[in-house]
Amino acid sequence: MDQLDQKQLEQLKQQQAQKEQMEEIKKSILTQILTPEAKQRLANIKLVKPEKAEMIEVQLCQWAKQGKITNQLSEEELIKLLEAAEGQKKQDTKVTFKRRKLSSEDEDDI
Repeated sequence: MDQLDQKQLEQLKQQQAQKEQMEEIKKSILTQILTPEAKQRLANIKLVKPEKAEMIEVQLCQWAKQGKITNQLSEEELIKLLEAAEGQKKQDTKVTFKRRKLSSEDEDDI
């Protein structure tokens, strides 16, 4: 039983170390590709919507690794990217309501 617990504990430590290492790499990439103002904007978003900020950070890191981002992004450029991402999200979401017609029996009850 103790061996199993030790194994699980060791795996958790390894996962935590990997997570911390990935976080450090992400921070390093973001520092290289974002101006201080853009980085502050992203930090503000992280306070309000952590999931959205995480998604943006991952996307920016992927673009940087792919070579799509060659210069530092300014705050204005980051805002444009955020607006574009928000626009795509809004286009994907669509709700349609279909009203049912009441039969003549239902109208008598009203």
